[in-house]
Amino acid sequence: TKSRLIFNVATRCLSSRIEDGSVQIKDKVFQRDHMTNVTPKILSHLDRNLHLMKQHPLCLIKENITNYMYKRFKGHRGVPVFSVHDQLSPVVTLEQNFDNLLVPKDHVSRKKSDSYYVDTGHMLRAHTSAHQSDLIKMGLDNFLVVGDVYRRDEIDATHYPVFHQVEGVRLIDQ
Repeated sequence: TKSRLIFNVATRCLSSRIEDGSVQIKDKVFQRDHMTNVTPKILSHLDRNLHLMKQHPLCLIKENITNYMYKRFKGHRGVPVFSVHDQLSPVVTLEQNFDNLLVPKDHVSRKKSDSYYVDTGHMLRAHTSAHQSDLIKMGLDNFLVVGDVYRRDEIDATHYPVFHQVEGVRLIDQ
């Protein structure tokens, strides 16, 4: 309903905001520094979670992929071997987004012109792969990661700075 929509927009604006010396994203506060380039407009997209809204096309696509993976890959007792992670924080460290994935220090994607930085050590994920290393360290070897990603693209017919990714990881031994 209309009143619900207004409440959601107001709540979203309160949970992520930029102030003089800081950036607040949900319950975390980051001190702004020379790397901070995230904007209020980008922050306004953080809580949209279109992939979680029933009947939204992104949610339907996610459900179709998840159902396929659950049916296709089952364990010994018929239990799906894939887990789905669709509510991970979009704020990641540079280590998660770049270093763990072996992105060279001089790679163009590390530039302020290509990525959204919250501060020197944190950014909005540029891809859902930023969560792979942590999930593997938790002992997971079959999983899907779903979420919004953020890149500093100029808006045109084929580019927008916020878009959606689904990735699957399955580790196998020899």
